[in-house]
Amino acid sequence: MDHENPLIARLAAGLQPVRPQQSRTGWMSVALAVLATGVLVHLLFGLQPVTILRSAGRWFVLGELLLAGLGLAAAFATIRMAWPERAGRPGAFWVVCLASLAPLSALALLAIPGAHPSAAAGVDGHWQCAAMGTASAALVAGVLVRWLRHGAPACPKRAGLYAGIASGALGSAVYGLSCPLGDFQHWALWHFVPVLACALLGRWLLPRWLRW
Repeated sequence: MDHENPLIARLAAGLQPVRPQQSRTGWMSVALAVLATGVLVHLLFGLQPVTILRSAGRWFVLGELLLAGLGLAAAFATIRMAWPERAGRPGAFWVVCLASLAPLSALALLAIPGAHPSAAAGVDGHWQCAAMGTASAALVAGVLVRWLRHGAPACPKRAGLYAGIASGALGSAVYGLSCPLGDFQHWALWHFVPVLACALLGRWLLPRWLRW
């Protein structure tokens, strides 16, 4: 004979069944957010990847691939963190470590006299890339936060950190398609500022919204 526990009954009284989240839904949402970001950047600044490629060359390609790869790896980690059983250290950790070599290398070059001095000068466009790259992260960030809030991340601080890295990297990569400045130190420093800014915001601001 079954005996119903009154405490369990009270706790379960207000519960409603929900549809389990699917990884492909998260990826589709991220893809749509990136596409929408690209449309907005094109309308405001004009995407010109072919023109930039001709002037910037290999550094432009390398920078875009690195930012895009970093963003996708962090997005993959964020999507997985919506499930409590997947709370271990994500493989994106090593991608973040590898990508951090780019801004560190640029900072090291700035310490060498005469090594690309234009990157250290106050050329118009440096801060614009940092600011607009950060602003371009908004849509992806919104999608990832919504995804995490519908899940149950076991480590909100880590989930917020990777959501910030993903949105900053993908937003900066999209905005980079409109940036005419393509030297190594410019993209390695100023196009990585959005990644750092969004990572810090995600780490310190998002956890309070992700607790369950």
